[in-house]
Amino acid sequence: MDILKCKAFVTAVNEGSFTAAGRIMGYTPSGISQLVSAMESEFGFSLLTRKSNGVVLTREGESIYPLAVEYIEKENEIYRAATELSGMYKGNVMIAAYASIAAHTLPSLIKEFTDLHPSINIQIEETTKNRIEKLLASGKADLAFSSRPSNQSYTWIPFADDRMVAVLPKDHPDACNDTYPIQKCRKEDIIMPSEGDDADVRELLKKYGIAPNIRLTTLENYTAINMVGTGLGIGIMNEGITRSWQTDTVIIPLDPPSKIELGISLPSLDTAAPAVKEFVTFAAERLTGKPIQ
Repeated sequence: MDILKCKAFVTAVNEGSFTAAGRIMGYTPSGISQLVSAMESEFGFSLLTRKSNGVVLTREGESIYPLAVEYIEKENEIYRAATELSGMYKGNVMIAAYASIAAHTLPSLIKEFTDLHPSINIQIEETTKNRIEKLLASGKADLAFSSRPSNQSYTWIPFADDRMVAVLPKDHPDACNDTYPIQKCRKEDIIMPSEGDDADVRELLKKYGIAPNIRLTTLENYTAINMVGTGLGIGIMNEGITRSWQTDTVIIPLDPPSKIELGISLPSLDTAAPAVKEFVTFAAERLTGKPIQ
């Protein structure tokens, strides 16, 4: 059945006349009448009774009308689904991420995803937790790979734990030990990366009531590690940051053991753009080994 005929019939019933239906659909009253008549000829019975002041449903029309409404709605559903699928396979995805995740987790993930969806453009900003939260709140980032955000209303998908470590000069008194007691930070000079804005480290020190003596701040973690290597102080950071870097330092876990939970966060998965939702769904399944619940 021609969807246009169906729309003419339903609109005429809803509006009560061919004239009113014509105004809505952009047809003359005669055009609407012809469409409905063609539908009636196709079925072999009348759907509407024509009166001087409008139209009313026949008994047969009363049976057909709800089905016609459903038929039109199904067409609308098809177009909505097609529009969503079109958006899913093209668009931009802006990611804010810890440098460690950007360096070690995202490259292979993005390669696999963009091979499947070459029309989706991925952008990454490597930054600190505080900056990540601002980017998400402002909408400048669609999603983040970091530790758990402070905004508890965000969608949060954890995928790994990353233990916290001490980065020490090779001649440090604790360099030969298996662990570094976190309480010793009270008397240490601390080299703090992320321009002193490392929220994970600050939260850890605060947990143990330690007010750090920050001797030097740097922008990059690698720079901070190299500063430690010269004997300027020590560093506290997540182990993922130190991976694959050859430095003149000793890296050992903390005592007591401490870790941060890494995951994917975004304001809402339900209302995310199709391309963003597709990437998050893909990434979560690859990183956790199971689909999003």
